Amino acid sequence: MSGLTTGWIAQTMRNLGYEVHEGPDVPVTGGAADSRSVQPGNLFTAFPGENTDGNLYVADALRNGAAAAICERAPEGDWSEHTVIIAPDATRAVGELAQAWRRHCGAPVVGITGTVGKTTAKELTAATLATRFATHKSEGNLNSREGLPLALLTLRPEHEVSVLEMGMDSVGEIARLCAIAEPRVGVVLNIGLTHIEKLGSIDAIAKEKLALPRALPEDGTAVLNLDDPRIGPVAGELRCRTIGFGLNEGAQLRRGNVRDLGLAGTEFEVTFEGHHARVRSPLAGAHVVPAALAAVGVALALGMTLDEAAAAVTNADVEGRLRQVASTTGATILDDRYNASPASVAGALGLLAGLSGRRIALLGKMAELGDHTESEHRRIGRIAAGSVEVLVSFGDLGRIIIEEAQEAGLDQAQWYPTKDEAAAALAETLRDGDTVLVKGSRSEALETVIPVLGGVE
Repeated sequence: MSGLTTGWIAQTMRNLGYEVHEGPDVPVTGGAADSRSVQPGNLFTAFPGENTDGNLYVADALRNGAAAAICERAPEGDWSEHTVIIAPDATRAVGELAQAWRRHCGAPVVGITGTVGKTTAKELTAATLATRFATHKSEGNLNSREGLPLALLTLRPEHEVSVLEMGMDSVGEIARLCAIAEPRVGVVLNIGLTHIEKLGSIDAIAKEKLALPRALPEDGTAVLNLDDPRIGPVAGELRCRTIGFGLNEGAQLRRGNVRDLGLAGTEFEVTFEGHHARVRSPLAGAHVVPAALAAVGVALALGMTLDEAAAAVTNADVEGRLRQVASTTGATILDDRYNASPASVAGALGLLAGLSGRRIALLGKMAELGDHTESEHRRIGRIAAGSVEVLVSFGDLGRIIIEEAQEAGLDQAQWYPTKDEAAAALAETLRDGDTVLVKGSRSEALETVIPVLGGVE
């Protein structure tokens, strides 16, 4: 077997000093942290959570087809046909397993971090590299202490590169992810306010994000957005090669003016070491241009020419977080409700502002902004007033958005107590040719309003 197996896991974990109950040697198809979503052949890891403990569900995971489990106490019953590893700290144990497996496979890792746009950049970078290399990537948002090791379990020896998203919401998390994945290329897209409630300050967030380039080896490459003033200063202290990108005069990968193609994407020229190329990014909105530049920068770091990298981005078959959904009313819904930070909301409103027809936004709150919560919601209200004809919001923070938009002169700005009331009221006014942006933090669960607005998948 060329892929990961329970036998390989058992031997590795035994060598690391863990208690191992070994079953038959069978393939392992990936990782899971929720017993309800286990697929046959998965390795289930029983993470201790804020609301529940994964150790309570090990037996359920094995019944649902898990080939193996890492847990902090043995499950009840006879599981001799499965491989079970007992570890004092399941999170650390699966991280050690993932590190060992990546080393066994040998593929260099590209790590991507930033406050906003990580998943989009990961998807576009992976699609770009796939034109040249057998490319592995983390699925979904498996980007945490718990998620990144599970993502690495789908790596195979035949892969030539792995593209991993690296997120954080606590001190030391990025450094821990780097210790597991050992990236050779590291991308920092931006540094913003999200998670400030947990980290305490923008300086603490910057320190976390910049732990990625600081962890790179001397023969590695840092791909950095030099247009972000918090990122640029780290370039001079790194021991590895750097490829700075952006409009900044010090950027090696320099971009020209962006031509906004609306929902069809963007187009811009890039220059690198005296060579020029034109890039057409398939991602809508000027605010996601850094993702395309990052993809070009990573391709350059891995030996592709500028022309090859630009062509690969241009031809990439990839979807960003923003999805276009047709409404039975004739309107187009821009479903961008996966998450919301001040930068991503402002960027989405900028995209909306450039479209034709009646422009409408249904906005939820932005989470984890700490002391900046009120000021940032007021700022978004002002931006929205200059971007849309109709603005709808709800809840306590939504009231702040609406008040500020009204103060800025937007007459059609309406607040509702709940998202259901907001969506129902907006649905009654939609008509053919409208474009509706739906955006808010994940905790708002705005996926429930898409059907109310007549969204048809």
